Amino acid sequence: MAMLESTQNVTLKPTESWREALLDTRVMDLFFTVHRKIREDSDMAQDSLQCLAQLASMHGPVFPDESAQVSYLAHLVEGLLSMINGIEMEDSEAVGISNIISNMISMFPRSVLTALPSDLFTSFINCLTLLTCSFGRSAALEEVLDKDDMVYMEAYDRLLEAWLTLVQDDEHFPRGCFVQSAVQVFNGYIQCHLAAPDGTRNLSGNGVTSTEDEEIHEIQEDDRELFSDQLASIGTLGRVAADHCIPLLTSLLEDRVTRLHGQLQRTQQHLMAASDPATVDRKVLDDLYEDIHWLLLVSGCLLADDPQGETPLIPAEVMDFSISHSTEVDINTTLQIMGSPGEKASSIPGFDRTDTVVRLLSAVLRTSEVESRATRASLTTLLSPQMGKDIVWFLRRWAKTYLLVDEKLYQQVSIPLVTAFGADTEGAQWIVGYLLEKVISNLSVWSSEPELANDTVELLVTLVERRERANMVVQCENWWNLAKQFASRSPPLHLLSSSVQRNLMKALVLGGFAHMDADTKQQYWAEVLHPLQQRFLNLINQENFAQISQETAVRQEITATLEALCGIAEATQIDNVAALFSFLMEFLSSCIGLMEVYRNTPETINLIIEVFVEVAHKQICYLGEVKSMRLYEACLTLLQVYSKNNMGRRRGESTAEEDQYQDLLLIMELLTNLLSKEFIDFSDTDEVFRGQDQGTGTTTRPVSAADVVLYGVNIVLPLMSQDLLKFPSLCNQYYKLITFICEIFPEKIPQLPEELFKSLMFSLELGMTSMSSEVSQLCLEALSPLAEQCAKNQDKESPLFIATRHFLKLVFDMLVLQKHSMEMTVAAGEALYTLVCLHQVEYSELVEALLASQRDAVIYQRLADAFNKLSASSTPPTMDRKQKVAFLKSLEEFVSNVGGLLCVK
Repeated sequence: MAMLESTQNVTLKPTESWREALLDTRVMDLFFTVHRKIREDSDMAQDSLQCLAQLASMHGPVFPDESAQVSYLAHLVEGLLSMINGIEMEDSEAVGISNIISNMISMFPRSVLTALPSDLFTSFINCLTLLTCSFGRSAALEEVLDKDDMVYMEAYDRLLEAWLTLVQDDEHFPRGCFVQSAVQVFNGYIQCHLAAPDGTRNLSGNGVTSTEDEEIHEIQEDDRELFSDQLASIGTLGRVAADHCIPLLTSLLEDRVTRLHGQLQRTQQHLMAASDPATVDRKVLDDLYEDIHWLLLVSGCLLADDPQGETPLIPAEVMDFSISHSTEVDINTTLQIMGSPGEKASSIPGFDRTDTVVRLLSAVLRTSEVESRATRASLTTLLSPQMGKDIVWFLRRWAKTYLLVDEKLYQQVSIPLVTAFGADTEGAQWIVGYLLEKVISNLSVWSSEPELANDTVELLVTLVERRERANMVVQCENWWNLAKQFASRSPPLHLLSSSVQRNLMKALVLGGFAHMDADTKQQYWAEVLHPLQQRFLNLINQENFAQISQETAVRQEITATLEALCGIAEATQIDNVAALFSFLMEFLSSCIGLMEVYRNTPETINLIIEVFVEVAHKQICYLGEVKSMRLYEACLTLLQVYSKNNMGRRRGESTAEEDQYQDLLLIMELLTNLLSKEFIDFSDTDEVFRGQDQGTGTTTRPVSAADVVLYGVNIVLPLMSQDLLKFPSLCNQYYKLITFICEIFPEKIPQLPEELFKSLMFSLELGMTSMSSEVSQLCLEALSPLAEQCAKNQDKESPLFIATRHFLKLVFDMLVLQKHSMEMTVAAGEALYTLVCLHQVEYSELVEALLASQRDAVIYQRLADAFNKLSASSTPPTMDRKQKVAFLKSLEEFVSNVGGLLCVK
């Protein structure tokens, strides 16, 4: 395994020849014994645990049948339990032990796990539960002490992933066998994140509260991003034990909100009596805000998944929980609690006969209402913007899944849930109105908090991105008021950050495609889009526009318009693309004109290019040939103007490289987006544009994606310096682009001008040898289509043929002599095979030279046998898929057998 990166959790797939040695129980016992002897030496202990983790990952032909796997796993579990039960764990062992458990759960089939003796399986699950809870407490302590090396956090994350694997396959296990464990792990997590006396948050080892919490939080990224995987796992475990966890969260949140309400009232009275506001003690408030923060995050992750492009569904466990208790529920009281966020749930008669899922939502609405009332009472300075963010994050996640729940998507539905917020219900209409009111209030009160304002607008986008919800939203008077206010750039909306304004425009455009009669729709567009167009045209058509273009007010207007255009493009859906494409195309030529006016203003130039990036990204996949060509022509003109304005230009300021990095990144994004048409095309014809002019209006040769992309590459390649490639996002985008080009237009590569061709080949070599593994993989993926192109042309004198010969040696050395990841083995193997097909003689010479350099006869023979076996898998190698697959399979065996022999340290 020396070939593989030491930081990786590498799996073990030995061949049949290892069966006798590795299935001998004494071998495993030896590794456990060695670990017990050397565990106090942290470096050696990590190595011995890595060996055990690899034994725990063993799979493949080494096992003759399933019963051999069961025996092996049973012995492994016994050894692990014996080792853990007999020791007080060292910090340095946490990650290694979590890797062993993770590998056992992820690598062995469910049928093998369930075939373990039931007592042993129960002991294993109990051990996993105790370890998870213990690591969770230690991870929380690491956070309080702000340790650099978060070993328990890493181990805790790994064990939570293992739980996720288990409970997602729970149909293979006895019903309910994970419920008690889920309760313990969930309770432990909640306890670690609540303040004393209920929880242990910020308590250091001796029980003293840490006071440095706020300072640490200032520099960390948002918890919901930082701990997203952890929260997802805890949310899933909460569903497994829904009967315990949903009522627990509801009770805790209701309690904290009641205490928050009381504390705000007491603080208000104190402020009225005190002469100095600085005398207010915020400790109690801050503890409550932090408690509410974690309760909202866990509740959101339990009730709903974060849907990535899929139709979000209510988790089956939550639906089943609601259905199972529906006979005890009074629906009218449930609706009353939901519709009374200003009241404590417990003050409403019959509150204990309500649906707990609806009541958890009601507790969040109550939190929102306490916040809103505090702002109306001029107590905004006492509020937490973080809590405001958490509230709208939860409401957005909830609305995507529950609001107007579609009964057709479920085998069984909960009557309380469908009655509370199903389609055509008063509850749904009330919630839509309430959420819209919340959005408008937040944009007014929190316009100076960009992250909170952005989360708020994301909630608004969620309310209108589905047509059924949008139909309800546009019936609210508040929606029309918001649209008019934004279109007229009235305060406080004009104070919002540009990214928030962009998202707000997206929401307003999506809302415009809701169901309205023709006159109402015309009026809506007249109020939303017409003012934007008029203000823009009036400004740029002024005779002295070039002279006034740098004035602050003018630049702000131009910036606001460009941001709005990005927002309009982002609102594209298949059923509105025709209207939006036509509207945006009218602007694109004007935007190209602005490139001249603002050629010395990098921020504006970047924003202009970004408009094209967004239009291409969101619309190209829906455009038929005629419309695509119009967009290609506009993009080509943009690139020509950019090229002319930057030709021979030297940027002397210290920020020049940073500026150039931004516009180059955007241009590469634009080119990549145009190329994506080759992969994702939802429009074979211009059907979505029926009724519009289909003629091209020109007899000249049409502009293709290849024309635009290769012209763009002519601009980008000469500007790409090794210093610029130090910017990770720029480097990744650059290599993604050149890989795309090699894959889609390999026939164009030999036709490139000589200098450009050399630059491209140098870039590929640099990426393979000196960049990240992700970039190296991209470059390897680019080699196969280039080699296949050479095979088609059969021109052995061409620069590309000569270049591929050079790449053969590079890839050969990478596979045989250097450390690399398993993923890289696959990418390098595919490249090597196509290059070997092209240069069989040179490959044989490389093998002979390598063998000739070996002084050790044993190593020589092992290598010779391995190479013979590898070559035999595809003799002679041809560009045939079946042969390629056989070669790759043999290569995997080759690497595992001799990979470490020649590895250059």
